[in-house]
Amino acid sequence: MPVSDPSEHIGYLIWQLSQAYAIRIEQALRPLRLTQTQFSGLMRLTVNGAMSGAELARRCGVTAQSMGTAVQGLTERGLVERRAHPTHGRIIEISVTPQGEDLAVRAERAITPAEEEALSPFDPQEQGRVRADLQRMLATLNPHALPAPE
Repeated sequence: MPVSDPSEHIGYLIWQLSQAYAIRIEQALRPLRLTQTQFSGLMRLTVNGAMSGAELARRCGVTAQSMGTAVQGLTERGLVERRAHPTHGRIIEISVTPQGEDLAVRAERAITPAEEEALSPFDPQEQGRVRADLQRMLATLNPHALPAPE
């Protein structure tokens, strides 16, 4: 049986798309001195509030070690802070600082051109459908990365 063209496989397409998009995001975040993992963590904390490092890693789809490294860099810059959980003293919560919130807003603006470029082949209605379809796929593969259903 012959091997099929890789571009017929969703995994290949997602991987290639992810790599191409990641390059654009890295370039947009570089002037702000943020990695993609730091950006993801900063955005998640800004939107969802304080959480443990393990929860933050799950929601961002990275390992706890990767998130630990990212949080360390954010902490050193005063963008996030770590505190003991108010009721579970053994858990350390990470929360965004006002400076971190400001940088999150700037970073979101910085990546907007990359998102617009990625969606440019689609009209506005199709763009909504693309987002919805990607969210459905993500809900299957990593539901922690999405807000809890209401």
